[in-house]
Amino acid sequence: MISSTASDPSGVTDAIAALQSGDVYVAPGVQGQSAMTDALLAAVPGDRTIAVVVLPEDADLGTVYPLELLDRLSERVPQTTVVLAVGDDVQAGSTVIDGNDVLRIANENEAAAGGDTQTALVETVQQIVEEAPSSPGGEAGGGTDWLLPVVIGGVVLLAAGGTAIGLLARRRRTPKAVADPVPPGIRLRVDRLRELRVDYANLPNNPVAAETAAGIDALASHVEQLFVRLDAKAETDQVALAEAEYSDKLARLVAALERDYLLDLLTRPDLWDAPGERIAEVREALAAVTTQIVDNIKQVNARKGLLFQVSLDSLIGRSELRDWERQFKKNSGE
Repeated sequence: MISSTASDPSGVTDAIAALQSGDVYVAPGVQGQSAMTDALLAAVPGDRTIAVVVLPEDADLGTVYPLELLDRLSERVPQTTVVLAVGDDVQAGSTVIDGNDVLRIANENEAAAGGDTQTALVETVQQIVEEAPSSPGGEAGGGTDWLLPVVIGGVVLLAAGGTAIGLLARRRRTPKAVADPVPPGIRLRVDRLRELRVDYANLPNNPVAAETAAGIDALASHVEQLFVRLDAKAETDQVALAEAEYSDKLARLVAALERDYLLDLLTRPDLWDAPGERIAEVREALAAVTTQIVDNIKQVNARKGLLFQVSLDSLIGRSELRDWERQFKKNSGE
């Protein structure tokens, strides 16, 4: 069993253990733990596809961000979709539904619930169930048996006063086909980051390359998370501000991470002047931009204006990187 240490924050071990045999874990210390557990058990389909984890707002996460915690849970539980709430911060991840879609569903329900975590979670689970593809094969009627109580309950509610109609309408307010909340220019950079991540991950016996691959993966995920949350919670001017800020910063960072710069520095340092200094510049820039984006996500969650304090002056000063950035923008039509 994994212990609750700095690498495994408080509550994670218990959550992972609970989800091996069940679909809901509401940690001790969560207000209304028993009632919330009952409500979530009634909402999840019970077919071991969706897990819900609720941690108190003051849960000790150490240095792990909620998004990283979600990834960690997803890797260690049998369910294919995980919904996580830390306090009233709700997010979701899935291997069978588009990641942007489940994040959007979670963020929109969080915003609509106005701090009511239980309502946000129940609505999130219900909408994810609607989005989930039907399981092929299986026993006759299998995969739909869990719907029977819902159908019967719907009939009773209709007979009692028609309230089920309002519930179904509310659950379907969000259309299934929505535009990518990540602006096209930012999406281009995120996609390139993910391509480069593979190159670094495949570089053998190089700890710096392995750390860089992990850093690129975290950055790409955080960028998507920022714009998903901005799309659900922020004013249009905040989205435009973030797009302008990160369009340039990510372009410079992608240039520095390209195969002919940092990757070449790691594989052929003998062909460069001051290779150690150059490598340190790129690694510091990657960490600084990631930290700033996480801070921006927290500002969005707190309904605060975005603050940008990171400068990439060390990268801007490299003429070869300025040339690459100009070519990148030209090729992307900017």
